[in-house]
Amino acid sequence: MVKKIAIALACLILIGTGIWYNSTVVNCRTFQIREETISSSKLDEDSDGLLLICFSDLYYGQFISDDLLDELIKTIDSFKPDIIVFEGDLLYPGIDISQEQISTLQNKLSSLDARFGKYAVYGDQDHLDLQKTSEILEGSGFIILNNESKLISIDKNSYINLTGIDSLVSGDPDVTQAFSNANANYFTFAVSHCPDIFDSVLGYNADYLSAGHSRGGQVYIPLISLFAREYGCKKYYRGKLTKNGVTLDINNGIGRYLNNARFLADSEIVVYKLKSAK
Repeated sequence: MVKKIAIALACLILIGTGIWYNSTVVNCRTFQIREETISSSKLDEDSDGLLLICFSDLYYGQFISDDLLDELIKTIDSFKPDIIVFEGDLLYPGIDISQEQISTLQNKLSSLDARFGKYAVYGDQDHLDLQKTSEILEGSGFIILNNESKLISIDKNSYINLTGIDSLVSGDPDVTQAFSNANANYFTFAVSHCPDIFDSVLGYNADYLSAGHSRGGQVYIPLISLFAREYGCKKYYRGKLTKNGVTLDINNGIGRYLNNARFLADSEIVVYKLKSAK
């Protein structure tokens, strides 16, 4: 009996050590590429194959190494995306980011290239220092969509709407204003940092909403994670769902917050391929 207990304890220790190592070492050195296809009758044949890449929650300045940032940039560029969108929370809050780090981040983000442009929305942490965040993003060639829509011309008679909504947490989201110039005849891809804005979007012309903020739980422990959700992602926390014809897709993001670990919530970028359903 004693021998069986010792073996069981040894197995538990090995399993626990494996989980700890995978969560704090392996998962913190890499990210996943999640590929999704969006099919819509509002998309025409000229939009077929268009690639839109979203990444979120970078939290640069803490836990994220320059090697991982290099790999992120290299991976995004390897897809030759048509549109790139950053979904908020650029810098790690509460620490002093050196000018050298800022220059490094801006130079790397500047190297990203997308045929129809690079766009961004603000996250809750970005609102702690909007001036610094805006300077880095705009200096890197990103257009910030803060409660506004951009009509992107794919071809002479082919368009999509890209709509950005300010963060539900710390920001000033105005959904009415955001969709005010979105043409209902064209496919609308909406972006906002906090997924709990989803219900407010349903009455407008959105077809798809991509959000971040929750980091997929970062350290996701079923049941326990039900009681540890941040404001802005209490109702919609991870994964995808469709409601009233609109799809919400929650991005796990890249960085980590408070602790340097990832468990059952791998870091990711999302590559969307648009497809005509006509």
